[in-house]
Amino acid sequence: MSAPCPSAPPSPPPSHGPFATWRRVSLAFAGLSGATAVAMAALAAHLPDRMLAPNGREMMGRAVEMQIWHSLVLLVLAFAGRNVFRWVAPGFALGQVLFCVPVYLLALKGPAIGFIAPWGGSVLILSWLGMAMLAVRRSI
Repeated sequence: MSAPCPSAPPSPPPSHGPFATWRRVSLAFAGLSGATAVAMAALAAHLPDRMLAPNGREMMGRAVEMQIWHSLVLLVLAFAGRNVFRWVAPGFALGQVLFCVPVYLLALKGPAIGFIAPWGGSVLILSWLGMAMLAVRRSI
């Protein structure tokens, strides 16, 4: 049995299997989420005041910030390519949806489901703590 050639390039990450699947899903979600955040920022900037709740622009601005930052987190997790991140990536995706959608709806005078937003924030906090735990356990 021959030893591997020391000058051989490292093998690329697998392009199939569950590792690649969670990466593709994370990247797709990050792209859709980032695009949605930009669209919501445009709405917040250009909608007439009569279409927004009091403080609606401010509420939308905060939700856009949360959404864009957590979209970037999903991009970083996917490109980092560490398999352990598959455990925290869904939390970041779910948390941003549960937080941002109710805030957007409140700002746009839509259905009042704002009671869901704290659940989304809690999921985001748990996801950040999960990532910290992975770092402490030296899994990353």
